[in-house]
Amino acid sequence: MTIPSSSAPAARRYLYEQFNAQLTPDPLNPRVSMLVCYDDPGPNEPGDIVSVNRVARTINPNSLVGSGGAGWLEEAYTVTVTVDLFRGDDDAAAIFERGALLVDQVCAIVRADPTLGGIVLTARPVSSEIEGEWDSENQGRHLLATLEIHCYQRI
Repeated sequence: MTIPSSSAPAARRYLYEQFNAQLTPDPLNPRVSMLVCYDDPGPNEPGDIVSVNRVARTINPNSLVGSGGAGWLEEAYTVTVTVDLFRGDDDAAAIFERGALLVDQVCAIVRADPTLGGIVLTARPVSSEIEGEWDSENQGRHLLATLEIHCYQRI
């Protein structure tokens, strides 16, 4: 009997690959580069960072009878995507608009294929939060946005 693994690693990889293929640097600020990464970016921190981060998963029985093999369980998990922006000026509206645009583009990528390339039965954006602030070192504006993508699959 084959016991299926979680679809979460493949879902993260799909999101990472799609973000790399479809998200583009800020056309209004050509000096700012963009990085798509897993988790924290490490020492490479350009002005625009999109990270495929945390996975929070629950597992439940899908059927009360059966062998425990494929389809016996269902998993529901949330993949958190973080948009982290920095601009060395004080244009709060511009950095918010860029952050909101990237959040909307991430949503659009998920909505364009809510199976994430056949990896899950359903995926959908469920919540987002955007918060901007003046940098603590008085260097410019910083924005942090988080978007949660809910995924469901039988395993």
